[in-house]
Amino acid sequence: MDSLNNLQNKSYIFLPGIYFKYYSNPKTESMKKLILLLFVLSMPAIMFAQMEAGAFNLTGGGYSTSVITDYQCIGINPANLGWTRNNNHWNIGFFEFTGSVYSEPLDRNAVYNELFNNNMTLTYAQKQQAAIDFTNKRMMGAADMTLFGLSYQDDKVGGFAFSIRQHGMWNSVLNNKAASFLFLGYNDPYFDSVPRPVEHGDTVGYSTHPKKASVVYQGTNASFVWNMDFNLGFGRVIIDKPDFKWYGGIDVRYIVAYAGAMYHQVSDGTVDGFSSLSPLFEVKYNTPTPSAISGGGMKQVGTGWGIDIATSFLIKDKLRIGLSLCDIGQVTYKGNVYEGRDVPVWRMSTAGINNYNIFAQGQLISADNPPGDSSMWVGLKSRKYSLPMNFRGGASYRIIPKVEVGLDFYVPITKAVPGCYDRMIFGMGCHYFPAEWVDLSLGMVTGGQFGTNMPLGVTFKPFYKETTWEIGFATRDVITFFNAKNPTVSGAFGFMRFSFGQKKSS
Repeated sequence: MDSLNNLQNKSYIFLPGIYFKYYSNPKTESMKKLILLLFVLSMPAIMFAQMEAGAFNLTGGGYSTSVITDYQCIGINPANLGWTRNNNHWNIGFFEFTGSVYSEPLDRNAVYNELFNNNMTLTYAQKQQAAIDFTNKRMMGAADMTLFGLSYQDDKVGGFAFSIRQHGMWNSVLNNKAASFLFLGYNDPYFDSVPRPVEHGDTVGYSTHPKKASVVYQGTNASFVWNMDFNLGFGRVIIDKPDFKWYGGIDVRYIVAYAGAMYHQVSDGTVDGFSSLSPLFEVKYNTPTPSAISGGGMKQVGTGWGIDIATSFLIKDKLRIGLSLCDIGQVTYKGNVYEGRDVPVWRMSTAGINNYNIFAQGQLISADNPPGDSSMWVGLKSRKYSLPMNFRGGASYRIIPKVEVGLDFYVPITKAVPGCYDRMIFGMGCHYFPAEWVDLSLGMVTGGQFGTNMPLGVTFKPFYKETTWEIGFATRDVITFFNAKNPTVSGAFGFMRFSFGQKKSS
């Protein structure tokens, strides 16, 4: 039987904006890594991906497919490169960001005041309640940052665009045992032996009838992806009539992956466990892998490619319709690649966390498989995953020059891959232009298993003649400010977006 005499060795995980620390036994890293991964994925960090792909000026409206253009339309509807939103050829932008955290187990006040608060201590009764609150509840985070975007559009030649984006997403649901292990540790009834001290004062709880992970964690699902994309797109008009215009477009991208992980319950009771994390995360398995990456820091763990194809229509200069098939492609992970195995959950060496701030906890959940059982993680040379392919559609109508209404829908096609949404998303809303230099937007978005949200945004144009400068702010859910339950804590902003190079004729 493995002892815990090496628990003083420490391993560290660093997610963007979040610092995790946990104690590890290098001799028994099997189930421990699985549980750690589940809870890393179940809590907020700063990640990168969303429906409007970093378009802060459209976040508040609830729709984008039919109206988004220039470099912002790459990844959504490249056909819209065939027309310009103003009287300028060139558009350029830097550091446009959108992001959100959706929480079912924690209300708005808890997200703001307790999620990162390490000074509070939960009583045992509060920990029991926390385990109930987190059971079968979703935690989701998604965001996108356009580091750089540039486009040139001409009515006759068409439009060209290039962008560099960093994006990611996590999505997790914990079953009753996973949630209970998080807060109660070996005090959960599953560990039915009497906990006893071992070396270095640590206490361990055992299960006399250990069950496989696929049984213990049935209903638990989690995924995490973090990529950087280099995108190139082209779009132009195909049919150009006074009352009818038809556009087509395509974009391609080169993908650099820094992290990919998934724990997925397959319908037959087995699990699909996968991990490929940059050395930046400092997750170390005692099992060797032929794809090991030496050194530290942010290093790529895979590469891939993606394609989006789209078409759009303009009818009588008032009705726009957009359709696109996005994220056709795949990523091949080649660094620190591990595949999970379904092994029994036998031993727990913590009493659970003492508050909601798992980021500052000295010790997270650590569970081991029985002695003599195969390791949870097996090293691989590589593993391929399809991109989360999806179909988008939308329409918008300019009622009067100052008011536009629209709707959008997003249908996931490829499921059970890192970075995918689970269900269809539907949005609708309006934009109001009280003056040339301001855009007010309000909408409604629902589906995707993140509830119903009401986005709100405002965009200003301090300069809007030969050269246009745009700045704006938005939230994905203004309801969160008034309703504490199931909050969507979000933000979108941009302050370095410019248009220039005035066309000879509008």
